[in-house]
Order: sequence, then structure tokens, then C-alpha cells
Amino acid sequence: MIAEIVPATSEHITPIADHVREADRAEFWAATYSLPADVMRRGLRVSETVYTGLIDGIPVCMFGVASAGLLGGVGRPWMVGTDHLDRHALLFLKRCRKVVAEMVALFPILENYVDSRNVRAIQWLKWLGFKMDEAMPVGVLGIPFIRFEMRGRL
Repeated sequence: MIAEIVPATSEHITPIADHVREADRAEFWAATYSLPADVMRRGLRVSETVYTGLIDGIPVCMFGVASAGLLGGVGRPWMVGTDHLDRHALLFLKRCRKVVAEMVALFPILENYVDSRNVRAIQWLKWLGFKMDEAMPVGVLGIPFIRFEMRGRL
């Protein structure tokens, strides 16, 4: 099995959207009433960098980092994953740290929110070294979300 991380394109959206993890789908809906394909289209449009994870040439996730505001310095990392990614997560774990290091080079502070029900994403973020806050109601449905953060050199 071959795992790759490549620059994302709009052609990756449909194959990922067709197999999105239920926890990711629930998170996007709870936060902004967004569908996974909309999250990826928006991510491609507004992010500084966007990548697609492939396993044997099949898109299994899309992720990137967008600026949090006009002043810069803070990036919002995001990711949309599929069930296929969960089955082959170990293939990506080692590669992810390098990409997160690239994100911190662009933005000395990385921060965003994760649905407290999205256990797999929380485990992944902790493994990558993100600090986690206590859950609090966020988004259009008031579901508990956890703020996560990583700081590089300021």
C-alpha cells in the first residue's frame, strides 16, 4: 500500500465527499450547517495550503490551513477524512507531523475547534501535539466543541 500527500484539487472533492466519516459530517453540520463538499470547496478557496491524502491513488482525506484574519500569524487547520483514512491511519501519522510543521512555519499559532464527539479527530490532534481546552458550546447547534492550539516560534 502506498500513501501519498499531494496538492489538493477540486477533482478530489467528490471521491472524499462520497466516503466522509460520519463524525466529520456531524461536526460540519453542527458547526455551520455545511456539507463536507462545501467545507472542501471553501477550504480550497481560502486556505494558504491544501493537501489531499491518497492511498494507492485514492483520495482519503483533504486538509489545509487558512488565515484566521487580516493581521496574520494565526492559522486555522482543518481536515475532512473518510472511512478509508481510519482504516489506514498509521500510513499517514508519520507524514502528518511534517505537514503540521509546515503549517506552523506559515502561522506561528494554529487554532481551531473540534466537535467533542469526534473522538478519532481528537486523538489525532493530541498525537500531533495540539493542546486541548475544555469543551464548550459552539456553532449553530450549540454542540460542545473543544478548542485546540499549537504554538510555534513567535
